[in-house]
Amino acid sequence: MVALRDQPYIPLYVLDFLSDEKLRECSAESVGVYIMLMCVLHKQKEYGAISLSRKDVKSQDPISNFAVKLALHIPFDPETIERSLRELIDRDVIQLEGDRLWQKRMLKDGQISEARASAGKKGAAARYAPKEENDGENDFAIAKPMANDIANTMANAENTPEPEKIEEVPEKKPLIEERFDEFWKAYPRKSSKGSAKKAWKRIAPTQELFDKIMSALSAAKNCEQWKKERGQFIPYPATWLNQERWEDDYGVPAVDSGKKQPPADFNPDDPYANWGEEK
Repeated sequence: MVALRDQPYIPLYVLDFLSDEKLRECSAESVGVYIMLMCVLHKQKEYGAISLSRKDVKSQDPISNFAVKLALHIPFDPETIERSLRELIDRDVIQLEGDRLWQKRMLKDGQISEARASAGKKGAAARYAPKEENDGENDFAIAKPMANDIANTMANAENTPEPEKIEEVPEKKPLIEERFDEFWKAYPRKSSKGSAKKAWKRIAPTQELFDKIMSALSAAKNCEQWKKERGQFIPYPATWLNQERWEDDYGVPAVDSGKKQPPADFNPDDPYANWGEEK
């Protein structure tokens, strides 16, 4: 038995493909890029997944970097690929974490295939070993335990957890989620967390970009616009992320300029506290 990557075909589950609700929400352009992407993932060393190397990193945006990399392998320009990747990732058709991109089902099929191929090689090695190495055991005595070994290996492979849930330390969150939690804790307006998390996943900030985002957020929390009117002009966190507002110039921290200042009990980390109380 050979690994899936060595097969001349992709095991495409037609009914699943046609009935995939997430994929049906994507544009025809994105579906075309997705099909070509699966062909590329079919030939990767880690079946169903592709990673960026150091030479592939051209910007802080991993999706843009993947678009440039994939443009060398599929007949679409980088702009089209990037646009499609963002839609496919947003719809959870493909998964991205850091510098690694994968298709969930292909990755699992690859793990099962590798397990079966490994078990098959073990069985063949024992079956055709020289008789003196078998200590006179008959073929049936050899074949039965090897068959059990193959069956057990296949069963274990079928029960392999989804790739994104595999953690060296089960209790530890993925780095991208840890960074989002830190951002969410610091952001003063706790609204639409799901949308903010989706925007964060799309951005998938590197350490350098994460530091820049947190530094800009700290400056924004102390600017005049975010402090006035008890913080009612603070944008939703998803809006702030989607519009790349960390690139804004927030100037120097707000100082007393004769204008009405926030109340003494105003907390920029909780600007909506005490709303409704008479002043």
